[in-house]
Amino acid sequence: MQETDKFYIGLMSGTSVDGIDAALVCFESSSNFKVIETQFTPYPSDIRSQINDSALNNSLLYQNEDSPLHNSLAALYAQASNELIAKAGIDKNSVLAIANHGQTVRHEPNASKPFSLQLGDGQIIADKTGIQTITQFRQADIEAGGQGAPLMPAFHNAVFKQTNNSFVLNLGGIANLTQLDEQVIGFDTGPGNCLLDQWIEKHHAKRFDQDGHWAQSGTVVQEVLQTLMRDDYIALSYPKSTGTDYFNLDWLEKSIPVLENYSPNDIQATLLEFTVQTVCKAVQQLNANSGALYVCGGGAHNKHLMSSLERALVNFSVQKTDSLGVPSDWVEAVGFAWLGYCFMNKIPSNLPSVTGARSSVILGQSFSPNSI
Repeated sequence: MQETDKFYIGLMSGTSVDGIDAALVCFESSSNFKVIETQFTPYPSDIRSQINDSALNNSLLYQNEDSPLHNSLAALYAQASNELIAKAGIDKNSVLAIANHGQTVRHEPNASKPFSLQLGDGQIIADKTGIQTITQFRQADIEAGGQGAPLMPAFHNAVFKQTNNSFVLNLGGIANLTQLDEQVIGFDTGPGNCLLDQWIEKHHAKRFDQDGHWAQSGTVVQEVLQTLMRDDYIALSYPKSTGTDYFNLDWLEKSIPVLENYSPNDIQATLLEFTVQTVCKAVQQLNANSGALYVCGGGAHNKHLMSSLERALVNFSVQKTDSLGVPSDWVEAVGFAWLGYCFMNKIPSNLPSVTGARSSVILGQSFSPNSI
């Protein structure tokens, strides 16, 4: 590293609601960068519960300020950024910007007046770090008529494009798939880990199903799987996006009113297969018969989920994004650092072919630290 190096911090707290992924990245260009340091900060239990409650009971949330989490999360994002800088041992003044996705609690791109809520006040983050902070990345795309999500396909295209037969699958709480072709297409396929995590937490008080062991102990209930696959979202054509305010245990219990008639581990097995089949459905919608599928997100560590994808997508090579140079755990945090770089360099960073927006736009809203 040189004294003149300029760094960006990317912060991602996604639909898995487990905590904050932070990445410190040095950019030479939009396609040439180096990941300097990373850090994961788990959410305190009370904050995690409040986030889940907000996503489930969000009918009165219409703007960020409607939730007290907008301020309390911002303090956590600032703390994560300051700790990352200290861990890396760099001068804070060399960090050009913090780019923060924020915590999504409501996503309504198809409402009569479309909107999407990501919590985490950018002004508070800027003031507590002394660093320019960029947030609210979805809004400009929504104002241009787009879904506002997913945002990562533009980053995938800039960094991962190998051939016209490659795909990137992010297995977060919600899963999204990117097709890297002459025209890039990307959309949310449906649940990734969110139902699996919520179901095992309900029955065993665990945050996630380690390696998919509990799911592997059960048997897929075909009639339940077929009912879940009939959900309207799964059949929608792209562009489309969703969130845990839609797919959650309330949705599951309404879809399958007789859940108590089945063994909990059989339901876990069925939910894992539901994730697999919704990915397969998305691949079918793209008319893809073969290719390379690069997987990132927490689900990439679920061995049973990965092997189930390999079984279902027999003509695809399934591997983690690590093979392309970006560890699967950090793709989205690095991607938001990239979005911050694009904002600061006035580079449009949405893809109309993904979101359905009328035009390419610069994403983000900037907050400068108040002088003390």
